[in-house]
Amino acid sequence: MNKENPKLERILEKQIKIFGKQLKIMRVILIFLASTLYALMMYMEGNSLFSLFFTFVFSSLFIISIILMKKKIMYFGKYNLECSSAGDVYLTILQGICPNCKGFLKIAKKDGIKIIQCQEDKTHIWNLEK
Repeated sequence: MNKENPKLERILEKQIKIFGKQLKIMRVILIFLASTLYALMMYMEGNSLFSLFFTFVFSSLFIISIILMKKKIMYFGKYNLECSSAGDVYLTILQGICPNCKGFLKIAKKDGIKIIQCQEDKTHIWNLEK
């Protein structure tokens, strides 16, 4: 791994809006928590697997929302979800230039660890700093 970490820049920063309002992470967490509880109550009333499926989906999204709030950024291949300190949620793309060969950099996963890797030369890798 190379010593000097390259800088990644946001080439796309798009606010996630619903009905013209900026999406806030606390609203998302509360909506998924209420939805999880509602689906769980529906399952307890009718013992339907359909309700159990929705309980699983909403609880998974609830956990992902809490992780986003704590980590402030989640990587999904080319795209990232970022949460600002004010709680606003953004969709971003990070990109950089390799200082060794001037190729494009991308975020990759190697042995369960997220790294910055050059697309031109796969031996140019750096640790991903939070």
